[in-house]
Amino acid sequence: MEVNEAKKVLLAAPLNPTERIALNVLLAELNIEDLPDEQWRDIKDFEGYYQVSTKGRVKSFHKGTVRIMKPQVTKGYLRVELQRPGKKRKVGVHILVAETFLPNPESKPEVNHEDGNKSNNCIENLKWSTSSENRQHAVKMGLQRSGCDRPGATLTAEQVREIRRDCIPGDWKFGFNSFARKFNVSKMTIKKAYEGKRYKNVV
Repeated sequence: MEVNEAKKVLLAAPLNPTERIALNVLLAELNIEDLPDEQWRDIKDFEGYYQVSTKGRVKSFHKGTVRIMKPQVTKGYLRVELQRPGKKRKVGVHILVAETFLPNPESKPEVNHEDGNKSNNCIENLKWSTSSENRQHAVKMGLQRSGCDRPGATLTAEQVREIRRDCIPGDWKFGFNSFARKFNVSKMTIKKAYEGKRYKNVV
C-alpha cells in the first residue's frame, strides 16, 4: 500500500474525536504536509496567523513555526482557539471550514454534519442549515429524539392520538380544558398537540 492510499484509508475510517485528533497529530509529527486533495486557505481576520483546510485541519503560523493544531473536544465537537494581537476567537473547526469554503447565500446560521459524526469536518460532510433543519436531520439520523420519544415528554403517543381524535375545541366536555385536567397537563400542551405544533412524529 502506498502512502497516499494509507492516508485515504485512515481518513475514511469511523474515528472517534480522540482518535481523529491523534491521527492529525501523528501526521503533523511525520511532517506530512498535505492530505490527498487537501486545500488550505487563510482564516478570515486571522490571515497570516492561521489556515484551515478542506479536510478539517487547522494550521498555525505563530512565531515562524508551522504546525497542525490539536483541537479540544467539547460535546463531541472539535474546537480551536485562534489568537493574534487585538483579537481572540474560540470556534468549532466545522464552522471555520464552512465559513472558509462553503457559500452561504441564504445566511443560514448553523453548520450540519451530514453523517452525524461531529468530528468529521471534511468539507464534503458539512452543510449550512437552519436550526430547524439541523434538528430534523438529528432526528432522522437517530441522534436526537422527538415528540413522545423525547425525555421529559408530558404526553404519550396514545394520549396524543386520543386528543386529536376526540377533542372538540370550545366544547365544555371535550375541549382543551377537559383534556388538560384528564392528563394533568396545561391547556397549551393540549392545544399544541391537537394542532400538530408538538408531537409531530405521532401519526
